[in-house]
Amino acid sequence: MKRQHYIMGGVGVAALLVAVFFLTRPSSTVTSAATTVRAQDASVTRGTLVATVSAAGNVSAPKTASLAFQQSGRVAKVNVQVGDTVKSGQVLMELDLVDLQLALKNTQANLTSAQVSYETAKTKVAQNPNQLIVARAGLDKATIALQKAQGDYNAISWRGDIGMTTQAQALQTATIDYQSALASFSQVASTINDSALRSAQVQLDQAQVSVDQAQRNIEKARIVAPFDGVVSAVNFNVSDSVGSGVALTLVDLATLQVKVTLSEVDIAKVKAGQTAQMTLDALTGKTYSAQVQSVAPIGTVTQGVVNYPVTLVVQNVDGSIKPGMTANMAIAVERRDNVLLIPNRAVRTTGNQKTVTVLFKGEQISTPIGTGLTNDQFVEVTNGLNEGDVVLIQQTTTRSGNVPGVPGGAQFFGR
Repeated sequence: MKRQHYIMGGVGVAALLVAVFFLTRPSSTVTSAATTVRAQDASVTRGTLVATVSAAGNVSAPKTASLAFQQSGRVAKVNVQVGDTVKSGQVLMELDLVDLQLALKNTQANLTSAQVSYETAKTKVAQNPNQLIVARAGLDKATIALQKAQGDYNAISWRGDIGMTTQAQALQTATIDYQSALASFSQVASTINDSALRSAQVQLDQAQVSVDQAQRNIEKARIVAPFDGVVSAVNFNVSDSVGSGVALTLVDLATLQVKVTLSEVDIAKVKAGQTAQMTLDALTGKTYSAQVQSVAPIGTVTQGVVNYPVTLVVQNVDGSIKPGMTANMAIAVERRDNVLLIPNRAVRTTGNQKTVTVLFKGEQISTPIGTGLTNDQFVEVTNGLNEGDVVLIQQTTTRSGNVPGVPGGAQFFGR
């Protein structure tokens, strides 16, 4: 991937790239009947140099939803058209609901009946404990009477005619009363359980499930916007019969991203959080800001070339940007502040040595320099020059008569 750079002037400016200008002025004019030498020069100045890695990709909307009905039916309402802006929760399209609403009313009626049955069972369970108390008291009373009659009977057990005595009759009566009280108690106790209540509870729960399902069926017959967005496709009309398939497509144009691929040479310089400048082929003259969201940890190999996917999020989205547009990214990967800068056209390389031509009092002096970060237009000077020095950046020779030097002017770079 091609590596590019851009220049920023001024130290400590975070939001804008302040202009760096190089003052150009006429240099020497050699008078000759045959030739004229034109020279352009530039002053060494201080500024901020930012190196970039370039890549291209297509704009996409990560938040896109293809919406479909969850049941079959006939379309009754289409509330939107392509291009409409909608809010989360807004009903976009719905099927005929007549049968579904009748089914809901029926389940609601069954739920009401189940609630009445449950309350009745609960009331009965609440009353049974009082009946058991009464039965227990009768049994206790019969037990005491039986014990007394048995004691009286035992006291005259020595008599030969004991069976004819009143004590024997009292014991017989007490025994019958006890058995009757015990049977009554057992009968009441047998009704003291929550089986009827549990059964009523089950029926109530089932009725509630039926209501919930009927309501869910109505919800399935409606398509509701899951988020704020713009309708990008509408595939059904009123009266269409639908079974499956996408009914509408919704896209969130407030959040846009660009996916690019970088070579293994450039990927080491790119990290999440770095900023980038974005231009689009379709929107000439406009520049947008973006930020690296993610860098794939594993590359893909295609015909022996390793590339790494990188995702950038557009920061200043406006209505002009459309998904699918081709975007050109310049990712800022390195920055040098307050450094000496000259146009890279002023630098000549011989072997490992870099030199520039310094203009001093009308003389052209070849001067070796040290360089640092460079880009397509400018280079950082680490030694050999001072701020304000003037260097030759261009020289052309034309066949003509006497002509004056090329007038100079201020040239601004960056923003």
